[in-house]
Amino acid sequence: MFYRNDDHFETQGHPHVIRFLLVTTLLVTTSRIALATDAQELLRNVTNKLQGVQTYVADVRIKVDIAFLKAPESKATIYFKAPNRTAIDAPGFAMIPKQGADLSAANILRRPHQAIDGGTAPFQGKTLRRVKVLPTEENADIVVATLWIDEEQLIVRKVETTTKQGGTVVAELVYDNAQARSFGLPSYAKLMLDIGSFELPKTMTGDFDAPSKQSNGKSQKAIVEVWYSSYTFNKPIPEEKFK
Repeated sequence: MFYRNDDHFETQGHPHVIRFLLVTTLLVTTSRIALATDAQELLRNVTNKLQGVQTYVADVRIKVDIAFLKAPESKATIYFKAPNRTAIDAPGFAMIPKQGADLSAANILRRPHQAIDGGTAPFQGKTLRRVKVLPTEENADIVVATLWIDEEQLIVRKVETTTKQGGTVVAELVYDNAQARSFGLPSYAKLMLDIGSFELPKTMTGDFDAPSKQSNGKSQKAIVEVWYSSYTFNKPIPEEKFK
């Protein structure tokens, strides 16, 4: 029984109550530690899957949607060599945000970081685990990234990244190619970003790093869709492809 004394509760003479409170506190503390450990372990498992591919080559089709810019669909070939070398071979003009590759889950997890469990959330008809990733490097461009992880397949289906420049990039990923999925690589990616905060490559027809006249100096949203096909994995890539 509890006794009230000046708005405080006492447990004198009730060892069972004291034992109950101690056990409850221990369980809550242990639960919080377990969540943090599970989140970090989950990121390690995802990273291990991504590191299974040493090289890959993929054909990509790119579509850019910006209110004040009409950009035709373009095609390119992407070359990757572990740990972080990427080259893009485009016969004409391929408009890909520079931050698209730098803010991928693989590059985020490759750098020193801490993980915070964010619970679960529905996405793409699945219940996914949310994990916040906090880079620990002083010179890291990323402030925080949130990953929506499919725990069953160990793939990242959504990434939301906030950078020190104040911009946010959201990437939604689809994994229809079974072989690519086994390495944690998508068949489709949709990037949503603010081009007032993020650079877009220059082209022969203009510099899209600055707002155009049609944008009236206001920040504009951009959507970049990328379809990946004809993947080849873990085969030698000539060094000149990265020069």
